Amino acid sequence: MAAVADGATFDEAIDDLIDALREYAEDWQDRLLDAPNHGNNWGLVQLISLSDDEQLRDWLVGTGR
Repeated sequence: MAAVADGATFDEAIDDLIDALREYAEDWQDRLLDAPNHGNNWGLVQLISLSDDEQLRDWLVGTGR
């Protein structure tokens, strides 16, 4: 799985990445779970689905909170 994000600042890029991860989780639930190159990403999808944006931000930037 690869995600691409863009932003004028680091925070904007992280926000964009969080949006991209949320879109991926939705796509995975809708159609990608049976695809051979995506099926093993269930753990990532669960992490995304069970986390709020602040938790994902902490995970992405490694704040360790």
